[in-house]
Amino acid sequence: MKSIITRYKQNPILNPEDMPFDCFAVYNGGAVKIGNEYILMVRAEDSKRKSHAWVARSSNGVDFTPDPEAVKFVAEDMETYQKYAADSWYDPRINVVEDKYYITYAAAGKHGCRVGLGKTTDFKIVEHVSFPLHVQNRNGVLFPEKIDGMYVLLHRPDVNGGGSMWISRSPDLKYWGDTEVVTPKRSGLWDSIKIGAGTPPIKTDAGWLVIIHAVCGNCAGNYYTMGSVLLDLENPGKMIGRSAGCIMRPEADYEQTGFVPNVIFPTGAILEDDGEVKIYYGAADNYECMATASIEDLIKSCKN
Repeated sequence: MKSIITRYKQNPILNPEDMPFDCFAVYNGGAVKIGNEYILMVRAEDSKRKSHAWVARSSNGVDFTPDPEAVKFVAEDMETYQKYAADSWYDPRINVVEDKYYITYAAAGKHGCRVGLGKTTDFKIVEHVSFPLHVQNRNGVLFPEKIDGMYVLLHRPDVNGGGSMWISRSPDLKYWGDTEVVTPKRSGLWDSIKIGAGTPPIKTDAGWLVIIHAVCGNCAGNYYTMGSVLLDLENPGKMIGRSAGCIMRPEADYEQTGFVPNVIFPTGAILEDDGEVKIYYGAADNYECMATASIEDLIKSCKN
């Protein structure tokens, strides 16, 4: 497939054997660059299939060294917190909002999966802030600034195994509402089953750029691809562009073969000063990978 995306030639950038514990799979990492340090917070599963959030650090964006221990999630009321997030924490995104670092993630417990929201200063401990919205919801990402005085969240509720991308707003990161669909799935196309926010929105002159994952189906099962969406700067509930087709699909061996075959799942993006975007993504629910694209090409893909 001809694509605007270029895979890093030495993918995967993190394998299970790179982790400092009995690791089953490592993938779906949120990303941020602070000064000259790149930070990934990945989903790392142990041999029991319990998911942990785990940080790895790099000076060049591709050669990562994992921290010796998993990220710790803490709350003022741990008993109540663990009622909803006792089983695992997974698919973390790193959101920079007005110079503060927030982690959005999938919090799994006996009552179902919820979007979890926490804050961190050292990427070792995440302090609980809230569980936005309802159960059976995941893939939450925050906009990097308040819009009309409100925090803004993209998320994907589950509806009978599928779902569209929604948007919600909050005055304080605790109480959420004003919820609406912003990017609906489309029947019979590459995004016919699910659409979810992959990376936190990137602000551009053309609009808010969001790199998404999308799911369609075939006789072999579900097929996860990468796409792009452009949202209005002043009203992010208004979609002003979307890629006509996927911009990246599973083609490499490490994307087609793994615990869940045929999966590309973007969760982190870093815009460099030269206009290159480093896109971090999970491959086949097994490996953490990286690819690059120009910010101009990503914007153009939304206008086709």
